[in-house]
Amino acid sequence: MMKILSFVPRIPVDDVAPAHLQPCRADAADRAMVTDLLHIGNVSEGARADISRSTVYQKSYFVDSALLNEVIRSRASPVGKGRPVQGIPGTNPCTEKRAISLMDTRTGKIVSVGDVHHRFSQQSMSKPVAMALAIQLMGGQPERYGRYIGMQASALPYNDATLAPDGRPFNSSVNIGALATWMLIQIHTPPGSDPFDGFLETMKSLTRNPGLSVNEAMAIGEFDFCPPDQATSRNRQLLATLDASGFVDDDSLTTYAMRKHGKAVVDANSTRAGGLTPEFALSCRRALSEDAFLSYCRACAVMVNTEDMANVAAVFRSGGMQVAAEDGTRRQVLPASIADYVRCSNDISGSYEESGTQFAKNAFGGKTGVDGGIFGSLYRHANLVVATHHADLNPAGNSGEGQKWIGTLNKLNLVLPSARRAALGMARGLMRVRPMPERLPSHALGPSPREMDATLQSEMTRETRRALTNAMPVIDGVRRDFYAKAPDGHKAKDVAVDGAQVLLARDIHGRMKRYYHMSQDRHALEKIVVVDGTSDSVNVAREQD
Repeated sequence: MMKILSFVPRIPVDDVAPAHLQPCRADAADRAMVTDLLHIGNVSEGARADISRSTVYQKSYFVDSALLNEVIRSRASPVGKGRPVQGIPGTNPCTEKRAISLMDTRTGKIVSVGDVHHRFSQQSMSKPVAMALAIQLMGGQPERYGRYIGMQASALPYNDATLAPDGRPFNSSVNIGALATWMLIQIHTPPGSDPFDGFLETMKSLTRNPGLSVNEAMAIGEFDFCPPDQATSRNRQLLATLDASGFVDDDSLTTYAMRKHGKAVVDANSTRAGGLTPEFALSCRRALSEDAFLSYCRACAVMVNTEDMANVAAVFRSGGMQVAAEDGTRRQVLPASIADYVRCSNDISGSYEESGTQFAKNAFGGKTGVDGGIFGSLYRHANLVVATHHADLNPAGNSGEGQKWIGTLNKLNLVLPSARRAALGMARGLMRVRPMPERLPSHALGPSPREMDATLQSEMTRETRRALTNAMPVIDGVRRDFYAKAPDGHKAKDVAVDGAQVLLARDIHGRMKRYYHMSQDRHALEKIVVVDGTSDSVNVAREQD
């Protein structure tokens, strides 16, 4: 079970434009999470009990470019801690490009900073849109889609082949569920229509960007890719798993064959009993797998930016409603039942094995992509959605810095300039509850992990640096490098239990320091926690354990 957050409203809920929310269908194991998502959807702002009540988090701040730039600066990771996506031909991630787009779903207005116009491949961020398209093609009935693909959280990596005990993919966010979704799209697309064209038109509608395009070279590169030490790619292995599980029944295969080959060919290759001949059925199954996989690769290769994905997030957050920032025009671009179903599925599984952590820790629900993109809902703010991009990935395949930006935005009390009633103090009762918003000062969020690493390493003596380097493990013949950080008071026990003290030495100022190697950390750099030699926090934690 997920840890359920306790929220304390800071302003009357009636003062906030309510998001369009409807009950979502989900498996029994996830009902508690879905219920909580719906419960907090209209809560304006809240505070979790264990979040530090520091001054910066007690005040309210206008959302502007200065605030978003400060969020990016304060959460910059040490160089090399993350690792860009590997194994997708045609991707060219730039680890120094960063962007955040924040949207108010009531007005459609977006505040963006960073490399906003930099386009990157959406990769797995395409999966929610494919899911919405599949449901539309299946009569607009989420429950019909749910018979084939579940809405269950999974602690497994995104490319794992494991199916749920009932034989369905756990969810549509993992690759095997996404490939199954594209099979459903291929099967249910009407004759005379192209399945991928329907997807691309849906993307253009949701992003409000008619110029979206596909990096075809990237798509074909992923479609043809095979690791040198494997007989076939991982995604083709997942397709074989679906085929072996009987995911596509005979009636569905016949429906696909009718669109693909036409009635005359299907009739010529049918038995007297009405089914397809074994040879023709086998060729159709192979063609269905190939068509689904190629469409999946092309969907992943659609090039987007953060403002595109903020628009998509707003549609899912607002029950399928799209608001034009230019004139406030509201348009229903997705049925509310489909938008809410897809959003809840994203919230449960969109960050793969980190989904539960992201919801419980950051009050965030949405979808990530391995080219560094994230989009979704900030659930501590009633009407805010966000899209971020930074190419360095953590071990789960999610953008580590993007997750930290989102966590920081959810901790801050944010007020968009368009919220004039709050900003101008038009209601005295409201102003007694929430003071006049301020501009977030520069460096108000403290030093970044990158700045802290640079400071701690600059204070190490040459001998200390050499000893720590020699203590790092050797992997594939290469000794790993490390980054340094100060201890987190809330994690002193983690240092005591999981960390191994590798050195006790004085820094360049003559102060005694203890250096702990956190060997359980799975990032591209090893983690060294630097503890004041006179501090007893780690020793106390060790004794308590």
